[in-house]
Amino acid sequence: MSEFYKLDENKNAIPCSLEEWANQLEEMRMNNKKHVSEEMVGNYWVSTVWLGLNHQFGFGRPLLFETMVFDHDPNSNRNEIYMNRYSTWQEAEEGHKKAVKWVKNGCKEEK
Repeated sequence: MSEFYKLDENKNAIPCSLEEWANQLEEMRMNNKKHVSEEMVGNYWVSTVWLGLNHQFGFGRPLLFETMVFDHDPNSNRNEIYMNRYSTWQEAEEGHKKAVKWVKNGCKEEK
């Protein structure tokens, strides 16, 4: 199983070489296309990005997207308070919405 993936025109992840992954990632950064979604919710930044590097490391479905929530402490930098990873663009979109809802719920799971 490949550790490197790129997105095709339909946002499907396909295995690729290290060079192809690095080239696409650099292009995405330059064109500000790496984010699936990002938004501020109060003092929290919710960010979901394409990684393209399998964070499952060959065990199970590849995890290629990541959502993180950062709080803003005025006395320091942003602090990571939430993280989840996904295999597909659609899962990443849904995960982003779930993280936004989590923040809006006071950073607590709903009962």
